[in-house]
Amino acid sequence: MSTDTSTTPLQDRLAAYWRELLGAEVVRPQDHFLEVGGNSLMATMLANRIEEELGVQLSMVDLFDTLEHVTAVCEEQLREQGRTFPAA
Repeated sequence: MSTDTSTTPLQDRLAAYWRELLGAEVVRPQDHFLEVGGNSLMATMLANRIEEELGVQLSMVDLFDTLEHVTAVCEEQLREQGRTFPAA
């Protein structure tokens, strides 16, 4: 079981992507990608994974922010596409 303080299934999924890429045990909603060890190459890898698995395209500006912000942008794009992230 994760010790993340994530609040939605989508945020949980994104936190898992961050943990895997960053080698972090815990990622919190307020964690900022660059401040927890992310860089532009990792952000590109993250963007590709999000696009492949969730069908959402994010800019580097969006990714260079907090997990909470990235989740909100993904949720907004999913809504615009008429889709939602499955609840668990």
